[in-house]
Amino acid sequence: MALVGLTGFETFSRVLLGWFGRMVTKDSVELKNQLIKARIPLLPEDYVATSAMQVVLAFLGGIAFSLVFVGVLVPQIETMPDPTKPEGGNFEISDMVQYALIGLLVFALPGLIALVQFLTPALLESSRGTNMDRQIPFAASYVSAMAAANATPSMTFKSLARNKDIYGEISNEAAWIYHSMEFMGRDLVTTLKEAVERTPSERFAEFVQGIIGTVTSGGNLKLYFLNRSEYYAQQNRVHVKDVLQQMALFSEAYVVVAVALPIFAMIIAVITFWVSGAGMKLEQEHMYILVFGGFPVIQLIFSGLFYSLSMEVSND
Repeated sequence: MALVGLTGFETFSRVLLGWFGRMVTKDSVELKNQLIKARIPLLPEDYVATSAMQVVLAFLGGIAFSLVFVGVLVPQIETMPDPTKPEGGNFEISDMVQYALIGLLVFALPGLIALVQFLTPALLESSRGTNMDRQIPFAASYVSAMAAANATPSMTFKSLARNKDIYGEISNEAAWIYHSMEFMGRDLVTTLKEAVERTPSERFAEFVQGIIGTVTSGGNLKLYFLNRSEYYAQQNRVHVKDVLQQMALFSEAYVVVAVALPIFAMIIAVITFWVSGAGMKLEQEHMYILVFGGFPVIQLIFSGLFYSLSMEVSND
């Protein structure tokens, strides 16, 4: 894994909590692989030490702010008159509110930071893998065109690395491969084997493994790239067709649930409101909940579904 210089905070965390990071990550191959595939340029012990330092600082900061709040702010606030009290009393902050704020600052916030740091490598790995799986049909077509123009593998990966706006994370992997060959002097097969081990995408790993097999067996790379390009293009067409069918299904459900159902519900609610003598206030409250709560939630749910499906076929 290509490491970069540690920042000041990371160095500070390594000095103070490096022992903790080494203890926690001893023989931790899984975390190391996650950091590599997520492109987090830290050793496992440095990542754990940095994460632990963030949690410790959040915990200490929560204690300090809680002491200031309870010991300084609360007494001052409680000496201020409350205009909402007709008898002219002062503001009162209940013990429950104080305990809730202390729990939030001292325990909940550090716990949330720890959870985020724990999940970040896996989430970044998954995100990169999804992006590469989505872009590989187009990247394979580009590589096939480069090979047809008699470009060498080094030139192909270099050109692919320059098109990050188009091919996303695949361009980052291509840049890594090109850097390893040109600046570290490694041969093509060794570099590609390393790329197979560090990529978060199984489809890209399969593609690179095919290049290794073709090169080591003396096969024709042009033909391999052409076949892979056609194969991924066919897979992408099938995938797009499936997604479009799902969108058509959800569109029909949207018409029923988000268009017809609200209109029907409004009519029933209005009729019930007018014919009901008792409970009229309750029915009116239900109307407000339905209009300002239920309908927007339905719209948000379907918007999220359609956005998720559209991202499956987008080319960024």
